[in-house]
Amino acid sequence: MLITLWTGCKPNKRTFEMLCLYFMGWANDEELAQHIKKLREAEEKKKAF
Repeated sequence: MLITLWTGCKPNKRTFEMLCLYFMGWANDEELAQHIKKLREAEEKKKAF
């Protein structure tokens, strides 16, 4: 539920993995933001059809 609130999208396995990497310090803010941006773009494409 928190992942949905943070990203604004339905969570998937890759999103969970990215957040785990971020919390462990293996991914930085920029990488996480880029992943979330891609999720939102994909979600917008689905809504357009």
